[in-house]
Amino acid sequence: MNPPKSLRGVLLLSIGLTGIFLACAIVLSARQAESRKTIASLQKTVATLNDRLNTHQDVMARSDFYRFQENVYRLHSPEFARITDAVFSLSNKHGFNPYLVMALIFVESRFDRHAVSGKGACGLMQVNYPVWKNKLNIDRRKLFEVDYNIELGLTILKGYQLETRGDIVRALILYNNGYNYTGNNFHERVLASRFLRHPDIS
Repeated sequence: MNPPKSLRGVLLLSIGLTGIFLACAIVLSARQAESRKTIASLQKTVATLNDRLNTHQDVMARSDFYRFQENVYRLHSPEFARITDAVFSLSNKHGFNPYLVMALIFVESRFDRHAVSGKGACGLMQVNYPVWKNKLNIDRRKLFEVDYNIELGLTILKGYQLETRGDIVRALILYNNGYNYTGNNFHERVLASRFLRHPDIS
């Protein structure tokens, strides 16, 4: 027996409304799930940005400290600051480790740019003027200038390094003694210097 038309209409309306409500519920549920994913993604992004911000702030603080430290160092030891500037730029120019060059100068002259040896070696890198004056066309008036002396010394060392095919130990021996092998420990003192033993001070 078929239900009356009015009842069928009510049933169809009820089914239709139920379907609509169900569809709405599904859509809302899907949107909520999508919203949760979006919120989780945003939270992850915010956390990442916070980490980067903290890292950036740490780097800035360290940079400020290093700038302060460098300024104080330059005010306290302007002569030594000039030497380190020259060593860094000229070492890069000639392809040497600047820590090695600092070690070499330390052993040769203890950073005294006016140092003169009994054999006529002059300045920071103890350039032997009588030996090299003609070959390098040395201007004796500039021999004790920081940049000029280091430039001469590194030119000499580079020549020995090329001659020994990159053997820095033999190059150091030649730098100190020329071809007069006396068996001293000059190269060992250079390589054992604190400037080479602690090259990555933070």
